[in-house]
Amino acid sequence: MNLYYRNETLFVDVDTILDQEHISKLKRRIFKIVDDYDIDRIIFQILEGGYENRRVLQELKREYHQRYQGNLLIK
Repeated sequence: MNLYYRNETLFVDVDTILDQEHISKLKRRIFKIVDDYDIDRIIFQILEGGYENRRVLQELKREYHQRYQGNLLIK
């Protein structure tokens, strides 16, 4: 998984299938970055794991919108 910041957007390239342990670590990492740097735009790019990753990332997206007012996009 690769995280990088460009043009006021945090990009997350997901290149592995996200199990519960991975998604928990990713969520903590993303939320800490959002809290520390006040980022309001995140784009997840699913490179592997299609349906499985999309499902768990939708759950992360719901939690993100409960806590923050920013934009989170899953491609």
